[in-house]
Amino acid sequence: MKNFLSILLFCICIAGYSQTDYSYVYDSNAFIAKGIQLYQEKNYSAAIKEFDKVDKNDPKYYNAQYEKALVLAAGDDKDAAAKFFENAYSTGMMAELPDFYIAYGSFLSDQKQYEKAETLFKEAGNYFPEYSVLLYNMALLYVRMDKRQKSVELLERAIQNNPNHVGSHYLLGFIALENGNITEGTMALLAYLTLMPDGTANENVIQKLNLKYSENYLEKGKLVFSPKGDDFAEIEEILKNGLPLKSAYKVKSAFDDPIIRQVQAVVEYSAEHKERQGFFERIYVPWLADIASKKQFEGFSYHILLGVRERLGKKLTAHNSKIKDYTENYLQKGFWDVFAKRRVDLYGSQEEVVIYLQDGRPDYFGKEVNGKKMGRYKVLNKYGNIAAELNFADNELEGVQKYYGLKGKLLEEKTFSKGKLNGKRIVYFENGNFRLIEFYKDDKLDGLCTGYYINGGKSAEGNFSADLREGLHTEYYENGSKKTEANYLKGKLNGKYVYYDITGNVSNEQNFVNDERQGKLVEYYDGKIVKSEAEYDKGVIKNVYRAFYPDGSLKEESNYANRVLQHVVYYYGGKKSYEVVLDKEGAPVSYIYYDAKGNKYFIENYKKGEIKAGEQFTANNPQPVEVPVNKGTYTVKTLEGDIITSGKFNKGQKMGEWNYFYRSGVPRSKENFEKGLQNGKSYNYGRDGRINVVAHYVNDTLQGIYENYSSGHLTSVFHYRGGQANGPSRSYHEDGKLYAESFYINDDLYSKQVNYRQNGTVSQIADYVQNIMTKLQTFNTDGTKSNELDFTNKTGKITNHYNGGAEIHEFELKNGVYNGKYIVKEKTGKISVEAYYINGKRHGKYLKANPAGGPLIEHDYYAGQLNGESKFYDLAGNLRMTDTYLFGENTGTTVRYYAQKSKMSEVKQFNENKEGDMNYYNKEGQHILTLGYERDELIYYRIMDKTGKLTDKVPVKAQTAEIKSIYPGGRTAIEMNFVKGNLNGKFAIYSAEGKPEYEANYDMGLLQGVRKEYHSNGKVFKKENFKDSSYEGLQEYFGEDGKPLINAEYKNDELHGICNIYKAGVVSQTKRYDSNVLIEIK
Repeated sequence: MKNFLSILLFCICIAGYSQTDYSYVYDSNAFIAKGIQLYQEKNYSAAIKEFDKVDKNDPKYYNAQYEKALVLAAGDDKDAAAKFFENAYSTGMMAELPDFYIAYGSFLSDQKQYEKAETLFKEAGNYFPEYSVLLYNMALLYVRMDKRQKSVELLERAIQNNPNHVGSHYLLGFIALENGNITEGTMALLAYLTLMPDGTANENVIQKLNLKYSENYLEKGKLVFSPKGDDFAEIEEILKNGLPLKSAYKVKSAFDDPIIRQVQAVVEYSAEHKERQGFFERIYVPWLADIASKKQFEGFSYHILLGVRERLGKKLTAHNSKIKDYTENYLQKGFWDVFAKRRVDLYGSQEEVVIYLQDGRPDYFGKEVNGKKMGRYKVLNKYGNIAAELNFADNELEGVQKYYGLKGKLLEEKTFSKGKLNGKRIVYFENGNFRLIEFYKDDKLDGLCTGYYINGGKSAEGNFSADLREGLHTEYYENGSKKTEANYLKGKLNGKYVYYDITGNVSNEQNFVNDERQGKLVEYYDGKIVKSEAEYDKGVIKNVYRAFYPDGSLKEESNYANRVLQHVVYYYGGKKSYEVVLDKEGAPVSYIYYDAKGNKYFIENYKKGEIKAGEQFTANNPQPVEVPVNKGTYTVKTLEGDIITSGKFNKGQKMGEWNYFYRSGVPRSKENFEKGLQNGKSYNYGRDGRINVVAHYVNDTLQGIYENYSSGHLTSVFHYRGGQANGPSRSYHEDGKLYAESFYINDDLYSKQVNYRQNGTVSQIADYVQNIMTKLQTFNTDGTKSNELDFTNKTGKITNHYNGGAEIHEFELKNGVYNGKYIVKEKTGKISVEAYYINGKRHGKYLKANPAGGPLIEHDYYAGQLNGESKFYDLAGNLRMTDTYLFGENTGTTVRYYAQKSKMSEVKQFNENKEGDMNYYNKEGQHILTLGYERDELIYYRIMDKTGKLTDKVPVKAQTAEIKSIYPGGRTAIEMNFVKGNLNGKFAIYSAEGKPEYEANYDMGLLQGVRKEYHSNGKVFKKENFKDSSYEGLQEYFGEDGKPLINAEYKNDELHGICNIYKAGVVSQTKRYDSNVLIEIK
């Protein structure tokens, strides 16, 4: 039944994975584009689903929410739209994307909530006061509020700023007609018809203009269109008397309708009208006069009728040649220079300029003298705000040019002379810090160039000459220490190249001649211990490349003699793992695989890079047996016959499902291939059979959802695109609750990383730009903000208080990065954490105290990696384990201790793999059991015989065995059970008298339930509770007298709840923790 349940559980897990579409690729640009398309197709519900795919930490999130708001506003559920808009407004979302204000204001205007709409529009005006779209929407609102004078003023501002804003011409024209200003109305609507010849409203416009002015629009309203000028009394008298409609008036068009006659009269009048003080006189009259003077009226008359071409049919299309001539020789040539000419404020003086467009919106304007750009020019962003300040002389850039971001911040300055970069160029981060300072000569880098980090401090500097690197170039870490030094001559590396780690020790040292490696290359772990070495000659390795494990043993060796590469990879300890032989072209000839004992067990043979056959060795046959490649299933086995690889080839290329196994038979991984490339889902398993990773590949590249698991629990989810993390990331507490969420762009952290407590409340929010934290906000358990730290240019000591001062953090920063001591202490002054940082990474001693003040963890770090002996203590302060690390690898001796400091077990590990004898002892120090490991696989054990000595090795098959070692008197000394290399069931150690010393229970390698340790007198020392090897529930510790020492509540392996500290069996202090953070001391 147990096996059946295990199989059932495995199947359920696989079914759970299969419910996820791992091929799903996160791409916010694609989501938004698809959503807009669906919106345009009026498939609103589908559009919303696309916008909802954009993660809230995505920098494009506000864009998606804006688009979603437009969809909701277009739909039938106006209450839902109103609620959505109000939430976006109240949460500050609109300040991040000011278009949102306009959308909300327009929605409120449509819903007749005019006062609130007005408030929204005015707030938007704080961000872009001259944005024509905003001005138009405000004008429309005032039309609805019957405040048309305000509408006129706003529309005229919109047209002044953007000659191409057709909606403003349209609305202004209709307001003018309705006010009886037929000349003004005609001019504005003619501009609309010119700019939008195929508009949906054109038929209506043409109908309005086709009405006889002698019979319509006769009553003059009170609206003022210009405070001065715009005296069109003469032409209005002519129009109202109907003179253009009389047969005596000669029409210059094939169409003889009121619209053509009246428009012709206005155009011809404009040519005679000389005043230029009023708005219409400045904006429209010069253009209409230009049509008359250039004799373009006939083509113009046909062009304005294109909106009704279907109704007019051949009567209009018969004049296509005239329309084409008008378009090509007027609209596309001289029209814009006249139509878009304006008098504007140009840096304090009124100048006549032409406003040029990009993508239909104003782009730049400035003075022209004899057809050449002269003086200062303004470049505008899409909102009408300044995007750049340019200087010209004789049509070429001259002097300092300045460029601004959407929020008005200066982002770049560069100096030109006669159209070429000459002098300094400065690029800024959004926070105002330097990003880059360069010097140019005739468009080429020349002189010292310096790069900077966003929080301050140099990132790199070096000299250039004629765009080529020259001399010493240096890179720096954020704290200002050197990262690299390289020497260049005419753009090529020449001389010594040195890479330093954050401590200042040499990490990599090599020499170059004309951009090619020459001489010895040495890579170090810490400036002393060699990581790799090779000798180069003219960029090619001369003989041998060697890489070493942190303990100094050989890891890899590549022999390049005679241009035939032989590459060998070694296990820890010096035994071969596999070797590869390549031909002179670099194609593989053979792969040879070895087991942990150094025995050859499989060979793969290749021809021209394509696998042709395998050769399988067995323990009982020194001669290999050929394994066909293209016939049936291709399998690789150990010498003992255990399958470790299984799959199929097609024409020498992997195809279909491939499975890989541990020697115990437990699946190691599962992959899928198409034409030799990994495609589809991929699974990776631990030795216990539990899933570790689920991923998805496209053509050997990570693409889709990537999940990490620990102890069978989902711990994190990433989204990959093009082999890099791109999109949201989530990590989880062991009970499945959200722990943190963040966002990646091309493997770099961007936007916000939000951390959560176990109850779901936010504990901190960190802002990132390209993996660098720029801001940190922390929050108390009641939701109030406890600290806010902007890392920009921060150097010195910082003190932060948490949860009303229950916990105090004191640390040092340099250029916005942790650098120096970091101390966490309680409000009583008792230190709970003591660490040291160099350039944001731990270095040296790390000490963490338990709640009672005794030691809990001691680590040694080197440049952010564990290095040296680590010590772990129980909550009562007793040493329970020492572990050894070498530059991040768990390599060395691991010892577990009883509470009274004697050894419980001891084993050597190489990169977390147990190797050799693992010895167990009772509290008296008696050696009671040995387990034998090869590369973390249980191979044998030795138990005590009747004399108390250990027996010969007992082989273990498939890493499964029930092991019990017996004292000479017949009592059990130690008992444990292994299933496929995993502790499973009861684990117990007893004294020679039969008293329990240590008890625990395992489920396929994971601690479950109660773990007990006993004092020598038989009383319980500790009673710990576990779930999947994580502390869960109440943990209790007692003295030899049975009185409590300390107890604490844990959840998800974190201190979470009450911790009581005792003296003489009585509570002396109570502390409350939330998600490992001290909240309260009583």
